[in-house]
Amino acid sequence: MKNIWQFSKKALLILAIILTMLVTLNWDKVSRLHSVMTLFDDEIIVDNFSHMQQAFLTQKISKSAKPYLFEYQAQPLPNNFLYQGKRIAVEAFLTRRATTALLVLKNDKITYEQYYLGTSASDKRISWSMAKSFVSVLFGMQVDLGKIDIDKTVGFYLPEMQGSGYDKVKVKHVLQMSSGVKWNEDYLDFNSDINKMGRVLAIGGSLDEMTTELENESTAGEKFHYVSMDTHVIAMILRRVTGESLVELVQTELWNKMGMENDAAWITDSQDNAFALGGLNASTRDYARFGRLLLNNGRWQDEQLVSQQLVSKKWLQEATVAGAEYLKSGENTLGYGYQIWLPPLAQPGEFFCVGVYGQYIYVNQHQGVVIVKNSADKIFMDGFSKQETIEFFRSIVASLP
Repeated sequence: MKNIWQFSKKALLILAIILTMLVTLNWDKVSRLHSVMTLFDDEIIVDNFSHMQQAFLTQKISKSAKPYLFEYQAQPLPNNFLYQGKRIAVEAFLTRRATTALLVLKNDKITYEQYYLGTSASDKRISWSMAKSFVSVLFGMQVDLGKIDIDKTVGFYLPEMQGSGYDKVKVKHVLQMSSGVKWNEDYLDFNSDINKMGRVLAIGGSLDEMTTELENESTAGEKFHYVSMDTHVIAMILRRVTGESLVELVQTELWNKMGMENDAAWITDSQDNAFALGGLNASTRDYARFGRLLLNNGRWQDEQLVSQQLVSKKWLQEATVAGAEYLKSGENTLGYGYQIWLPPLAQPGEFFCVGVYGQYIYVNQHQGVVIVKNSADKIFMDGFSKQETIEFFRSIVASLP
């Protein structure tokens, strides 16, 4: 009995040493996995959304040597706004939606800028799915150059997709979230595709490989089905036709040319490929600069009035309208373009980028307004958060002289 007990103690000791070595050798993975598992905990979600490098691998995007600086012309927010026949107090709305930043830009002047819940202007805030719209603009640049034909299939550009759900799908339908690929976007389901993808980012793996494993569930080009991985496929095509990474393209084609004020970072997988569908981390003002590019139909003009057409007006006009009946917005429903959203009963030149938990870049071209809102809104999936927030933005537009 004594010998058995001594053997058991030795076995347990050896097992403890092995487990310690495994944890030590893989501490980065263990730490990232823990960070991912606690990313949305109430006490730390706000801080996490400004420090995503603690949870994921990232690559740096360097600020511009000559930042474009906005002028200021302060205007108050409206006290309330109308939504579904009820008056909503603005301050209560901002609190309920766990707002961390709000910036309003009218005719190139900041009329309102405020940071909340202990955050600051320099925080690198997670874009989540607003990143999709950045990818759309970069993609449009390559379409403008004739390097991509959106009526060709994904398999034409990515032969490794042969036999996958994406193989025969037109690139246009992938841009429109109409790929017909089977995908579960439920953030509350531990085994959903979106959460499996998060674990790949945390502990290692290839998002490229994950795309090749997805299957069809319906005919492409017939209905809207939000598949976040569609954006990763778009980014794979971008990398293939340019020979550059997504981070390199963002650096050279956007950050360097648009006078971005702060460094940014993009989350990557363990193969150094960008988490295209939601991994950008940037300051609120730099999100506003991107909104200004959209406002001006792809033209960027600096403080010396030097103007560049970074992406064609044609592309942005196509990207910000519904290209099929099933993509149009209605009285209470949203519409979709090329990785850019349309609000209910969208007016011409009115569209927005949006990310989960309440990240927004809203553009109203007719009124010359861009609004950026960052949040850590855990009730974002309540079924009406986007519509309510759009009505808040519209009330701001109406209040400006």
